[in-house]
Amino acid sequence: MNITLHPYRLEFVFPFRIAHGVRTHTDAVFVELELDGIRTFGVSTLPPYLPYTQESTIANLSKFDLSRVSFPYQTNELLPALGIMPSTMEAPAMAALDMALWTLEAKIKGTTIGSLLGIDKPDTAIRTYTISVCDKVEMAERIAFGKEHGFSTFKLKFNGTDDKRMLEDFRCLSDAPFAVDANQSWTDINDSIVLANELVSLGCLLIEQPFHRDDVINTMQLKKTIGIPIIADEACQNYRDVERIDMAYSGINIKLQKCGGLIEAYRIIRLAKAKTLKLLIGCMSESEIGCTAAEALSPLCEWNDLDGRYLVGEVPFKN
Repeated sequence: MNITLHPYRLEFVFPFRIAHGVRTHTDAVFVELELDGIRTFGVSTLPPYLPYTQESTIANLSKFDLSRVSFPYQTNELLPALGIMPSTMEAPAMAALDMALWTLEAKIKGTTIGSLLGIDKPDTAIRTYTISVCDKVEMAERIAFGKEHGFSTFKLKFNGTDDKRMLEDFRCLSDAPFAVDANQSWTDINDSIVLANELVSLGCLLIEQPFHRDDVINTMQLKKTIGIPIIADEACQNYRDVERIDMAYSGINIKLQKCGGLIEAYRIIRLAKAKTLKLLIGCMSESEIGCTAAEALSPLCEWNDLDGRYLVGEVPFKN
């Protein structure tokens, strides 16, 4: 098996404004695998608020020798056999290699990643299109863009400052169902309860990561007070975090880039379901390649936020 690494910059269609700041692009590294003339790709995305870089990702992926790998192989056995696991590789790098291997195995066997994982349920997840912090004019453009691409439910990014205005603008422009992602920007529990109750009255489906990931007390109080799910994102990065946060949240946003790929994500899903936690499959703007891989897990989830392919511009790598 041959591996080629492609550093790349993913440009956003609209500026991406959240509580962490504003971005017009995200650095990425695409993994290209080739075996017997069949090529597949995986991707790692590296937003600047995380401690990963293109250099560290390439260094991680260059440590492992894939030249002796041949078919038949099973991805769920191959990665551990190569010593590739969360303790030995940065999560985005592992996710990129993981999804490329699963895609390659599926192509060679003439099947899908979902079938390889034994997932045979219909996909009924509610799909959302993300609208980051923006003014009313830009919001109207984003709502129209989302509708053009088949979305009827939206996710509003809050930043702790413009939340009321974002909510008012959205309801002025649309009566569509919506979710909210605060990206850890809420701080005062009393103000948060007031806003959360207003969100509920306007039909909000869920609130994602309202408080800082370590703020379990306020999160638990908000969960007990309002009647819609509170979803962990930054607070739940990997399998170990599920045990730590399950009492404070109603569910988890699972991202391949956070946990290290499909194998780890599937482990998290099984544990979360055992704890009756709800599931959202999300992305980090990793283009069509990353979102298509994650789609395999969508039938196991209540919500699907795999809109990254619509948040970034054209990408020269396709499976």
